[in-house]
Amino acid sequence: MKIETYLPVFSGFYETQWQFDYNYIEEIIKEDRKEKHIYSSADFDNLKIDNSSYEIDVVKLFCEALPDFMEDFITSIELQKIISPKAYNFSNDSANVIIDVKIENITKFIYENKEKFCEFLKSRYKSYDGFISHYDYDFESWESNTKNFTDFSIDGHRLGAILDFIACLLKIDNYTIFENVFEMIDFLSYVENLDEIINKIDDSLFEFLTSAGIEKDFACYLEASYNNGFIKNLILSEKILFLIKEYENSLVEA
Repeated sequence: MKIETYLPVFSGFYETQWQFDYNYIEEIIKEDRKEKHIYSSADFDNLKIDNSSYEIDVVKLFCEALPDFMEDFITSIELQKIISPKAYNFSNDSANVIIDVKIENITKFIYENKEKFCEFLKSRYKSYDGFISHYDYDFESWESNTKNFTDFSIDGHRLGAILDFIACLLKIDNYTIFENVFEMIDFLSYVENLDEIINKIDDSLFEFLTSAGIEKDFACYLEASYNNGFIKNLILSEKILFLIKEYENSLVEA
């Protein structure tokens, strides 16, 4: 039976393990720049990340992975839409999905764990200062509104909540699914200007020379000589003279 609901278990992106890993990207860029002998700080503020594609890919992989951990209750999950709040004060991202479920197994599980389900409903749906619930938290109301937990066509939210409850009892959480998702995610592929950030150098002669393969200490000496006007007194190879000329041309073009 296919029911529209929200994606159970998924905690959203904001400040969770699913948030895009900028630290990983920055470390990779630093290593690549070091290998290219580019020593100035990378311009991380201008990183362009395709967050939309990243979030869609993560949620799709989550939808593929969750049924493997809840195979007695879920056959498949199809993503419809990712929902992000205007502000993250009280809620996080969620996803609208269509879930193909095994109703008989769900119904059986609820009645076999009635007492714990009642505790779950009370903890999640009982109103308190600062929170007004839109759902009853008594077992009988949920039983009545779902025709003894067999029909979720009127309100799919209840199915999502019940699957959350089942996952909780089975100790299935976001960390359970984490590896299955991220082993398929290549963070670098979502950086739209990766090469630009890696290869961008500052305006110094030192970095122009090191990025061309000149040894760091020698490049430092050449830059100091260039800046104090002493470089014209040095006997330099054609390669070094060519690079210095190229550097000067780059300043003119800039």
